[in-house]
Amino acid sequence: MKKYVTGGLVIAWMIIIFLFSAQTATESSKTSQSVSYRIAKWQNDLFGQERTEEELLQQAEGMQLVIRKGAHMSEYAFLALLLLFHLECYSFSKKKTILLALGCTVCYAATDEFHQLFVPGRAGRVTDVCIDSIGGLAGVIFYTILSFFRRIKSGESCKTCDG
Repeated sequence: MKKYVTGGLVIAWMIIIFLFSAQTATESSKTSQSVSYRIAKWQNDLFGQERTEEELLQQAEGMQLVIRKGAHMSEYAFLALLLLFHLECYSFSKKKTILLALGCTVCYAATDEFHQLFVPGRAGRVTDVCIDSIGGLAGVIFYTILSFFRRIKSGESCKTCDG
């Protein structure tokens, strides 16, 4: 049962990534601009900076690239995690599970960038595949750390860490 649930979550997340990538450049920019503006406003309120609306918009514009690339990394880190939890349902070694999840994440990132070549105003970029892949790697590292602590908690021997 677990493999059907985790497999469904992987597919659902891939669809969500696909839908974000299907947004035109204008729609995508509006989304990231909105998030950037909210962060700038939150920061302004938190630190009592009393910035003008124009200053908030400038700050939001300056943060937009970081927000966009951070979103890319985050969505692919989450995809890698979902893939890892799904692949745990099978009898693969830990190393094979990690390599399969990372490989699938990188391949999906590449196909996603190819998909963007057909979306108005968007472009498929090798650099975005690299950024997405770094996100996937971050997800794998997080999973590895999580697995290590799960083994410690369960009292499992460190000899199994090699597998």
